[in-house]
Amino acid sequence: MQNLKNKVTMTNIRDQFPALNRTYRGKQVVYFDGPGGTQMCQPAIQRMMDYIENGMANRDGLFATSEETEAILALARAEVAALINGYDDGVFFGANMTSLAYAISRMIARDWKAGEEILVTEMDHSANVDPWVQIAKEKGMTVQRIPVDVNSLKLDEAFIETMIHPKTRAVFLGLASNGVGTINNVKPYIEAAKTVGALTVIDAVQAVPHIAVDQKKLAADLVLGSGYKVFGPHIGFASMDPELFSNYKPYKLIPAHDEAPSSMETGTQNHEGIAAMIGVVEFIESLGEGESKRQRIVNAYELFEQHEQKMASFLKEELSKIEDIKLFTPASHILSTPTISFVIDGILSSKISKYLADEHSILAANGNFYAYQLANKLDVMKYDGWLRVGLSPYNTLEECERFIDALKKCIKINL
Repeated sequence: MQNLKNKVTMTNIRDQFPALNRTYRGKQVVYFDGPGGTQMCQPAIQRMMDYIENGMANRDGLFATSEETEAILALARAEVAALINGYDDGVFFGANMTSLAYAISRMIARDWKAGEEILVTEMDHSANVDPWVQIAKEKGMTVQRIPVDVNSLKLDEAFIETMIHPKTRAVFLGLASNGVGTINNVKPYIEAAKTVGALTVIDAVQAVPHIAVDQKKLAADLVLGSGYKVFGPHIGFASMDPELFSNYKPYKLIPAHDEAPSSMETGTQNHEGIAAMIGVVEFIESLGEGESKRQRIVNAYELFEQHEQKMASFLKEELSKIEDIKLFTPASHILSTPTISFVIDGILSSKISKYLADEHSILAANGNFYAYQLANKLDVMKYDGWLRVGLSPYNTLEECERFIDALKKCIKINL
């Protein structure tokens, strides 16, 4: 990161992730499994532990620990809103993104009718497909799927005008692919949806760890994310345009909070996990420069991108030189996260993953990663899915070089 103009260095980023000190079978662990879950940063750990050690409590109590819990929840909503330029009074939390999607699907589908339509994609993680498709089919609705161009690995925008029309009730889009890394141009779909009054739901789980997501600029009605994909705990979060809360009635217990966004949170939440999200945003903000919190967050993401793309470019170039490797990454002119997926002819990806872990302490996963429609369309399941390298700001170019050397040894012994 020699080109960075501010105080950030690789050392002070890596120092904030205790898990990087782990060794396995005598070697320093390399975490290339970021798309499945990043490691937790120290400020998030500290926020979580502070809440636990100082006394936990449920809401609505007339005593200090309960009042402190309320303050933490309010601050966490504001911090997550700043992270994605969402809405302080529109942020709510859940067990994970999938659980939130299922809960939200029941709520927004209350008045869906047979003959109406929803729109999903062939690229998305199934958490942004299956909850909506399942309830739409129960209602007798039509499900349209935005196709993926298998050559460019991007959504085919030629179908926007024909697939979004007055019968469309909701459009569900992934901002970034967890399978192949494509950053989708979702703005045209959102704009088209607005013209027919359709709800727009964006899965930003894979985008938030790498780019400065901007809900207000996108004009997306609802944005979903996961704390554990962005240096935090295993919780999910969402940000909805507060003006829309009056349109929907959430399924909830009768005595539970009636006011939004609390009304969206079923049961007692993971308060310590929510506290940790404050630390996540504090960590990201601390790395950037600017006059406002949002400017510092955006600047930090610019630094992330600079470092991650340098590593990604190196890996793509080196992998392209190796015979029998087929890369599934978008062309260089298409925006993408530092997610690099590939297969090797004649070797199952599961065997490569196990070899890398057991012999070289390099953790890189294989599978369809719940992007099963895309995996099937690209015919990678005969290899046990992709072998996926997902880079994070705490990774290094030296780790990438170590991975390439290990992979060459794997191919040489022909597992």
